[in-house]
Amino acid sequence: MTLWGLSMAQPASAASSTPTSGDEATQTDTAMQWFLGQRAAPNDATSGDAYAAAASTALPATSGSWTERTRGYYFTDSPTYAPVGASCGANCFQNSGSGERYVGGRMTAVAAAAGGDLFAGGADGGLWKSTDQGASWTPVGDNLGTLSIGALLIDNTDKGYTVYAGTGESNTNSDSYAGLGVYESSNGGKSWTLLPSSAVDTAGSATVNLNGANVFRLLLNGGYLYAATSHGLYRIVPGVDGQWTRVLAFDSQYANGTTLAPNLRVWDMITDVVALPGAGHLLAAAGWRAGEPTNGLYETTDGGNTFTFLANPQGFVPAQQQGRITLATSAAGDRIYSIVQNANAFVHPDASGTILAGIYESASGNPNGAWNQIASPDKLASSGSAEARAAMRGYKPGVQAWYNQFLVVDPNNADHVYAGLEEVYETANAGTDWNAVGPYWNLTLQCFSYQPFEGTCDHNQTHPDQHAAFIDSARGLLYVGNDGGIWSRSLSDPATGHWKSLNLNLNTLQFYAAAGTNDGNFYGGLQDNGTARNFPSQTTVVGDTGTPVAARSVQVFGGDGGYTLVDPNNVNNVITEYVDLTSARSNDGGQTWVGNAPPDTSARFIAPIVLDHTLPVDGSGSGHVLAGGAHVWDSTKGFNTNSGDWQNIYDLTQGGTYPSRVATAIGTATAGGVTTTWVAWCGPCNPSFATGGGFRSGVVELSNSGGAYHLVSSVVTGGTSGLPRRYITGVYVDTNNPQQAYITFSGYSRHWVVGPEDPGVGHVYQLTSGGSVITGTDVSGNLTDAPANDVIVVNGDLVVGNDFGVYVSKLGSGTWSRLGGNLPNAVVDQLGVYGGQLMAATHGRGIWTLPVSSLP
Repeated sequence: MTLWGLSMAQPASAASSTPTSGDEATQTDTAMQWFLGQRAAPNDATSGDAYAAAASTALPATSGSWTERTRGYYFTDSPTYAPVGASCGANCFQNSGSGERYVGGRMTAVAAAAGGDLFAGGADGGLWKSTDQGASWTPVGDNLGTLSIGALLIDNTDKGYTVYAGTGESNTNSDSYAGLGVYESSNGGKSWTLLPSSAVDTAGSATVNLNGANVFRLLLNGGYLYAATSHGLYRIVPGVDGQWTRVLAFDSQYANGTTLAPNLRVWDMITDVVALPGAGHLLAAAGWRAGEPTNGLYETTDGGNTFTFLANPQGFVPAQQQGRITLATSAAGDRIYSIVQNANAFVHPDASGTILAGIYESASGNPNGAWNQIASPDKLASSGSAEARAAMRGYKPGVQAWYNQFLVVDPNNADHVYAGLEEVYETANAGTDWNAVGPYWNLTLQCFSYQPFEGTCDHNQTHPDQHAAFIDSARGLLYVGNDGGIWSRSLSDPATGHWKSLNLNLNTLQFYAAAGTNDGNFYGGLQDNGTARNFPSQTTVVGDTGTPVAARSVQVFGGDGGYTLVDPNNVNNVITEYVDLTSARSNDGGQTWVGNAPPDTSARFIAPIVLDHTLPVDGSGSGHVLAGGAHVWDSTKGFNTNSGDWQNIYDLTQGGTYPSRVATAIGTATAGGVTTTWVAWCGPCNPSFATGGGFRSGVVELSNSGGAYHLVSSVVTGGTSGLPRRYITGVYVDTNNPQQAYITFSGYSRHWVVGPEDPGVGHVYQLTSGGSVITGTDVSGNLTDAPANDVIVVNGDLVVGNDFGVYVSKLGSGTWSRLGGNLPNAVVDQLGVYGGQLMAATHGRGIWTLPVSSLP
């Protein structure tokens, strides 16, 4: 996530979303609760085997092929979309000028083979390979059980190389997705083999496996492959049939006889492992971001058979402050570096503007110390950091240190180190001096000016929020992976900037939502990459230096992008949102924006805004739109809606009786002059395993018959309702019979969920309104037991997007098939039909379309 996702001038309507000093960890945590909470509800505890079981469920595929609509060339720096001109003031929503140029989605792993083959792994974008140092890319794992990658390791031999890919993103952020273990390829990524997912511990008893784990680091040492994961530290002998052995974990200290789902065992969070001189000599780090007594450094001299906890290394971060920890060593292993996040500051944010404890060095290579702090937040802030500028509202480097960390040492120079937080920092003298070679952006640097836009700062910056790095010393290159993709730069260049974007063909955009026009244009909101306008084919736009550049998409709105509406017949009319229902409208294709957020008191991180497609949008842009937070908001001014035009048509909190209720999905249809709107809600929305019974969800049906909206019927899930007590993600209203609707449920069935609340079964239900009562019928049939995210009816077909793709069923049949055979195995967040094309917006592989005529 960006620190404050809009440009330097914040819109007045975004007051509720504008961070103050020290609150970024809280906002990022809100995002995490939104994405993960809906999948874990109602008990916040799901077996890691649930994802593995869903991934292995293969339904037959229908004929028809999907077309990728967002193939690379996403340009973010056009002055056409810069917040300049007639003093945009409170309505500056763009980030043009940042210097990122071409971006992709979040990349969490990168590694190069000795011969130069380059591999990269995405958060939910899968595995990619380049044979020309990132100028072009090919996906090499779209059919794997998961596209969430956490770590890459390449073993170079005289006969070639073997690639190991650790699945499960190496973060614990809003949309870090589960893994299935470690895949292996010995033919350059043409095929992959999943190493055994089962494991035993060092005592020989069965223990938690790698299903559902996040893999932070892979290491080859002494004939073993080690995996540092959120389920503990594992080892296996690669190339030999067998199973993993878990060599470091802490279940026995804390479970106390209580069976917990694997993903709740945060004390098993092994965030790194490195090799030290001597056979079997390793150093591992346990680092749960909120702090645990088990956090800290662990040393073994026998390859992991036994470990020693280093209780108080000299000069290291005090135990109670140790959060996430990243390690790196010199090539000889005689120098150790570490980034340590401050767990106390994460749990109790203060005015310091950071949660970074610091960067440390053990110059002797002894993990017991003495450790010396070689970088503090203040020292990094004075290194040319863009976060040090006043416009960053008091943030200092490391404000998201639980989420942003990498650390690499030049194999040819133990004093030459790169550290990644929100920015990239370089030292050539072991931390005596640091240079922010990859500042957060250009916008707050002294060299930047919008007038003139051209020629200020460096036009080749990297994207913020760093996650991965690899030094290819043979070619003198540093590769980094972050929330915007992959970048490289020369190891010998000491200057700020001078980065090369490698994202022209890296198609990993992470859409939260999208919408299109009837002539083939699309807009969509992205994780940390704003709102994109996607053209029907590659075109040219005005570049950051004033000259034309190639683009398939262009960023028109900054920060995180959410729900987006587009006038089907006029590409210039757009409504999009930042987070928490902070919406804005544009009538010139995103060049200028007007904040138009409804005056809501509360909303989900990504809150629903929908267009009534059963009513026309007139030539002036007027139409019917609805939005949902704690209240349901209605406007008949469509794409001309201002903040004062929203009408409060229903209070989900019922006057404060249920203060935590907020909308999660909205569907609407108008027939015979009567508009029927179905609204799904949650509240409390974030499940509580400790107490149980904390999560609640339901549906209300509203009608404007008689000229004013009123409640027709309602239902609360669970109990005698017959509806699963889980998070409702999608609502589709039958346009022929608006008293009937279809809804989708996130999460997994009761077979996989641990805790006191019964989550029920099924992911797609047909709802029917009869008087004041809503009845539900499970139409899930043989559909994969996986979180479902959206639903739509197209020509008698029921179509659902879930965490593994798009599925289709004839209405009333209950028999489901995978729709098309070539859609990557990615999370599908939203569906829609535009100009005869079914659209699927994925969270990791961009936007895809399939002709409606291809539906069975």
